[in-house]
Amino acid sequence: MSFIKKKVDAYPWPVEVRKPSEEIAGDFEIQKFTIKFKRLAKKELNDFTQNEDFEALQKIVVGWSEILDENGKEVPFSNKNLKDFSEDVDFNNGVIKAFQDFYATADEKN
Repeated sequence: MSFIKKKVDAYPWPVEVRKPSEEIAGDFEIQKFTIKFKRLAKKELNDFTQNEDFEALQKIVVGWSEILDENGKEVPFSNKNLKDFSEDVDFNNGVIKAFQDFYATADEKN
């Protein structure tokens, strides 16, 4: 396959969020969804870890699917919803780990 240079590269990627179980003390539940990550330029990637949580997420997240509210309705991707989620430590940990895997997997295949 030929290399195609795009101005903005964004790709769907699976995310797993570990949250404490509401039913089993001392256990975790795994919640899954798909996020759309923007590929960063080398300089952006080097500067990425110096950002606050919301700023970091804004740089890498351009969409998502399979995120539901308590009533089972899809939560649309928006800056406001991303800001709200950026306050959730479990969400941040899951997204950042998936982003690290996103880059690590690309490096392994090259």
